[in-house]
Amino acid sequence: MIVIGLTGGIGSGKTTVGAMLKEFGAAFIDADKVGHRLLREDHDLKWAIVAAFGEGILDADDAIDRRKLARIVFCDTAALETLNAITHPAISQAVSEEVAEFRSQGFKVAVVEAALLIEAGWMRQTDVIWLTAAPPEVVLDRLVNKMGYTEAEARARIACQTSNEVRRRYASAVIDTDLPLADLRHRVGELWRALKS
Repeated sequence: MIVIGLTGGIGSGKTTVGAMLKEFGAAFIDADKVGHRLLREDHDLKWAIVAAFGEGILDADDAIDRRKLARIVFCDTAALETLNAITHPAISQAVSEEVAEFRSQGFKVAVVEAALLIEAGWMRQTDVIWLTAAPPEVVLDRLVNKMGYTEAEARARIACQTSNEVRRRYASAVIDTDLPLADLRHRVGELWRALKS
């Protein structure tokens, strides 16, 4: 089975490209959703995060409020490194288990979508890395008009990410998502067919 690591910054089009790959028949793992599930289900993980960041990150039901946690770690390198040191091993293990399950089910291709694929070192779990990218003004427009961020929030989030120049060093392919949907589907289809040949 071939494992595609699908990565890119916020608003870069990962979700759109991932949906196309699912339509083409790939098994699909969203590392963010895996992380969210673990926050709900893995009590040891949850309490390790609470120990690091305090009970103020809990909501009324004693669940981690991801927005409160995000406000703490957003653009705070040390806090983010602490959170990643706690969560990334568990997410990596869960993703590996899902990949193994898809392999046992006979899938020929699996996609691991992860914004932090490179930063977390998860590229070792993939065979190829596909990077989604769009011009900064397009990303800003997507964040403001499709995702509901204010312009200031969007600019701050973009500024706190790893640059695409760094990501490109690891990428087998760069997918420009600033295309009409039919053209984007054609480009992703070309990569898909080349991968399977």
